[in-house]
Amino acid sequence: MTVSSGRSPHKTRILVTGASGFVGSHFLKAIKDDYYIYAVARRKQHASGVPVQENIHWLRGDLGDRNTVQRITEHIALEGGVDYVFHFAGFYDFTNRDNPEYTRTNIDGTRFLLENCVNLGVKRFVFASSLTVTQFSKKADKVTENSPPNATIPYARSKQAAEDIIREYSSHFSCTIVRMAAIFSDWCEYGPLYILLKKWLSSGWQSRFIPGSGETALPYLHINALTSLWKRILDNHNNLASLDIILASPDGCNSHSEIHQVATRYYNGQAKKPYYIPVWLAAIGILMLQSINLLLKFEQPFERIWMLKYIDSRLDVDATASRRLIDWAPTPRYLLKRRMLFLIENMKSNPNLWEQRNLAMAHKSVEKRPGLKIYEAMLAVKESVIEEHVAYLMAPENRNTFPHYQQIDIDSLRIRARFIYEMLEVAILNGDRKHLLCYSSYIARQRYKQGIGFKELSSALEHSAESIVRTLHETPSLKNLNHIIHDEISLTMQFILDEIEDVYHRLGEPDTDFSEDDKRCANITMQLNKKNIDSM
Repeated sequence: MTVSSGRSPHKTRILVTGASGFVGSHFLKAIKDDYYIYAVARRKQHASGVPVQENIHWLRGDLGDRNTVQRITEHIALEGGVDYVFHFAGFYDFTNRDNPEYTRTNIDGTRFLLENCVNLGVKRFVFASSLTVTQFSKKADKVTENSPPNATIPYARSKQAAEDIIREYSSHFSCTIVRMAAIFSDWCEYGPLYILLKKWLSSGWQSRFIPGSGETALPYLHINALTSLWKRILDNHNNLASLDIILASPDGCNSHSEIHQVATRYYNGQAKKPYYIPVWLAAIGILMLQSINLLLKFEQPFERIWMLKYIDSRLDVDATASRRLIDWAPTPRYLLKRRMLFLIENMKSNPNLWEQRNLAMAHKSVEKRPGLKIYEAMLAVKESVIEEHVAYLMAPENRNTFPHYQQIDIDSLRIRARFIYEMLEVAILNGDRKHLLCYSSYIARQRYKQGIGFKELSSALEHSAESIVRTLHETPSLKNLNHIIHDEISLTMQFILDEIEDVYHRLGEPDTDFSEDDKRCANITMQLNKKNIDSM
């Protein structure tokens, strides 16, 4: 079925992956009034802090699953494709372990997306890579657009592999690889910087210690400056080549010594004098902390032994060519040392929110959301469950239970079964049951007019839910999610049935007029179903 999303045909269309993430959500908020956006994310929209807006079409899915990517892009193709793709989705952590998620999400997910974008009419594919694809140096070397991607940590290798795949596809549509600096906000929200500030601005014994000679240095870029860079790429599309590498970074880098000085000065009124400790002593400290936390069953510290390799190493950037290419430079007020005052003020004035936002960034889980797992399992078993349900309604031994249903032709019965199934899918996918009130009210009045009693209708709906629950309980990928399945399916069906019973009760009262509600609810129900189900 071709679905109309209600979008304006005149707006430029953009596909954004990782839409619920730090980079993606800021980008969406910045462009939502000027573009029509297909936002792809694992999380629900209302849980992502992204406003509900007519220009944003939210699509939940896991890019590491080829079938999911195909399903999403086929829907977008039916609506006319997109002009630009901004691929922000990716996995990272700071363990330095070769997590299989690097391959599944960062490499395979990128390939799945690219293969399916070939049919979307894409003008430019923009990929969010990282400056860490290049090796840190203890020399005065400068990182430029031509620096080789030669870093060896697992995250960097996965981004390097994704960049190689993008080069392959630059013959199909123009591609831009953006190697980003460490991205931060006025609330910090960059894990390593958060850990440093938490230690250096505390009253504890670690507040003055800096491993090495304090020369460990990274380039930092404010999220607002990064968002302005994405806009400049859109504005300069016609001036860019079929394959470009852009550095999203200010020139230079900020060392631990510099950050310690400016942060302690803003926090305490005067800078604290740091004590520099040898790498070997830092290693002993890390091992002791890890052992103590393991013994006490505390969470392991952020610091890892592998990080010591990078003490006094630098990523010193020269982004001159990128600035010329897209006529962009980070605004001076967004440079880290100048912006530190905002970070410190937010940390002081609202410490709880500061912790909450930074811990949310630090504890990202790669585990697929339970609701998304259930939704994807429901997609896989949909046809078999619907057929089993229809067969139950039509079984000769159930003619006394479903006398009216057995008079309906089997194709119409399948349509009804599919409709309720898909309404449950919508509730699970979006985590929102409110639209089901309208559905329940509408369907209750329709069945009442058809002479179907409440007991017959409720028995049919209850069996539909029971069939879904039973099948999901037998699905291996949903092991240990039985209580969530109950909440998502059984309780949702109870929600529907309670509303239907209430409507049946009111329909039995004299002078009850639902004519206007009928029209409104029929329209809302159909539109919700089209937008949320057919799109997925």
